[in-house]
Amino acid sequence: MIEIKVPELSPEELALPSSRFYTDYPLKPPGPLQTMLLENGPIPAEKAIPIEHWLDWLSPTGYPDVVYGYTMMPDGSGFYIEYSVTPPTWNGKWRRWYGNWYNHYSKNMPEGRGNLRYKIWNPCDHWDHKFVNGENDRDGVWSIETLDLGASGDPSKGMPAVSHKINLREYGLSEEKEKELLAADCRVEAVYEEFDEPGHHLVLRFSRPCPLGGRESMNCEWMGYWPKDGKIVRDPETKVDERYLRNVLAHNTIERQHLLEVLPDLYEAYHELPPDAD
Repeated sequence: MIEIKVPELSPEELALPSSRFYTDYPLKPPGPLQTMLLENGPIPAEKAIPIEHWLDWLSPTGYPDVVYGYTMMPDGSGFYIEYSVTPPTWNGKWRRWYGNWYNHYSKNMPEGRGNLRYKIWNPCDHWDHKFVNGENDRDGVWSIETLDLGASGDPSKGMPAVSHKINLREYGLSEEKEKELLAADCRVEAVYEEFDEPGHHLVLRFSRPCPLGGRESMNCEWMGYWPKDGKIVRDPETKVDERYLRNVLAHNTIERQHLLEVLPDLYEAYHELPPDAD
């Protein structure tokens, strides 16, 4: 199996016990099916989920026309959708625990080296991640990462971003639809991202029981849109092109499959330790 080359940790980071989850779990490229789809190039724009129907496809059953792919849209915005499945052995509490754990630093994490807990998730691109207010995601989540699959070799040079949760009831999700999804064990959440340069991204995450077992997820992103005053609005200053879209989809695919491998062992090692344990 081909492994992706990842940046070396500093000696101070290597001294931290958690570094073994960075060094001992090789990062692998997307699987053969995803690689084939990525190499086939962008999907037809008419097969993408249009922003005006961004919530309409949410359902306990059925699928959009395309569940894995990317494309530029006629208005100059970008879109991708990523399909994945977690096995029946996967426990959702692992991911919920990790979502808090990697937004804090261990007590001896060296300054100026980002956040090793976040790097573990995708060693080729991740650098730093934290709650804006230091406690929870109420005021947003700040991060730095590259999205070039390690091509730059320096994730610290990535674009800083802040992610904010969206109340979907304020942006088109009816009470009836919400109850229908909850009754079918479907989960949906959305965030928007803002950056140190002009531009916004709108992210929608949806999961439900998979007919073949486990849970299936369909996550979408519309680059060039964001929520404002109860409406989804266009931000034409957002930079996006086909290469960027492809890289983001590949990045997300890599980090999702890597987490499936590393998180069960990471959770077992750390979930009962103090929150700042190295």
